[in-house]
Amino acid sequence: MLQELTIEEFLEELAARKPTPGGGSVAALSGALSAALVSMAAEFSGNKDFSEQARTLMKTLTHLVDRDAKAFAARDLREATQVPLQTAKHSYAVLKLAGALLETCNPKVITDIGVAAKMAESAVKGAMLNVEVNLVSIRDENFRQEVLKEAEEFSRADSLARKIASKIEARLR
Repeated sequence: MLQELTIEEFLEELAARKPTPGGGSVAALSGALSAALVSMAAEFSGNKDFSEQARTLMKTLTHLVDRDAKAFAARDLREATQVPLQTAKHSYAVLKLAGALLETCNPKVITDIGVAAKMAESAVKGAMLNVEVNLVSIRDENFRQEVLKEAEEFSRADSLARKIASKIEARLR
C-alpha cells in the first residue's frame, strides 16, 4: 500500500516508469498534507473541533491515495472518475476549513494556513483534471452529468484560495 511507504519510497515509486502512483494519488496526498497542516494550525489555535475535522479529512484523503492507484490499475473508468471526485470533494472541505480557521487562529500559524490553502487548491484542481480526462471516455451521459453537477462546487477552489491568501497577506503587512 502506498500510504505505508516512507516519503522517500513513495517519491521513488512516483518517479519510476510505472503507471501508478500518478497524478490522482499525488492530488490525494496533497489534500492529506493540507489537512494535516490545518490540524496543526488548529491545535496551536486551541481549536480541537477544527483539528478533529481536519484529521478526519486527512485520513480519508490518505486512503484515497491507494484507492486512486487501485482504480487506475483495475481499468474501471467509473471508479477512476469517482475516486478523484472524492479527492476533490474532501480537499475542497479542507480548503473551506482552512478559511474558517483563519478567522480565529493563532497569528503565528497564518502562513501555515496559507500553505494548506494552496495545497488544498492544488489537490482539488489536480483531482478534477483526472475526473475530466476520464469523463471523455465515458459514454453514459447521465453519469457524466451527475459527476459534473457534483463538481460544480469545487470550481470555486481557486477563488477561495485567493481570498484566503489575500487575507493572510493583509495581516502580514
